[in-house]
Amino acid sequence: MKFLQPDQEFHENVVGYNRIDSFLALGLFCVMCVLYAFLAVLERNFPVLEESRLAGCGMNILIIISTILLVKVRKEKLSSIGLYGGKWKQSCVIGAILAFILFFNNCLSHIIGGADFIEIKEIIRLVIYFFMVALYEEIVFRGYIGTRLYGLVKNQYLVILVTGILFIVMHFPYRMIAYGMTIADLTIYNVGWILDLFLTHIVLSLIYVKTNSLYGSIIPHWMSNLAFNLVAR
Repeated sequence: MKFLQPDQEFHENVVGYNRIDSFLALGLFCVMCVLYAFLAVLERNFPVLEESRLAGCGMNILIIISTILLVKVRKEKLSSIGLYGGKWKQSCVIGAILAFILFFNNCLSHIIGGADFIEIKEIIRLVIYFFMVALYEEIVFRGYIGTRLYGLVKNQYLVILVTGILFIVMHFPYRMIAYGMTIADLTIYNVGWILDLFLTHIVLSLIYVKTNSLYGSIIPHWMSNLAFNLVAR
């Protein structure tokens, strides 16, 4: 379908990747899982790290830098992970519209219904933290892994599917350790959360594929997570 056809520059980028690029992407995924398992252990033993969000932000920055270094080592451009060029204006407009819808659904609708905002100090902290989360996850999954896997898998829909599964699995080590849950418990009792993650991945991936710019994915991702946590529950 024409609607699902990728941006020309995006297509030209992904057809040039090979197995080395794919294995580097899978290696980065494995490193992330280990790092987030380690983060969960740290936060369980030192609750102040979880409360301040400093360790999480630091881990996100480390992974972002590692991803950019991989791009540079392979002598690729930042446009290959959606951080430069592309149809960035169109991407931003689409992202802003989606972000407004999500902000209303996850926050304003609850405030109108009588809920309260959390404390202003916490809001400032969360604005920064969830921006780092969105930036890291979009760069790594939509920008890097979701493009480099074309070196092994040539079908666009299959790449999006596989990347979506990896995106979901990445969240498991942290949550299993942080909340003391088994894989079965995390899966069985969180089906809605898993489906939400996968659908979010599909939508954000299509925005990136169509515009070759990550901004339309970063903005709604940021606003969705932030808005949900701005309401006192």
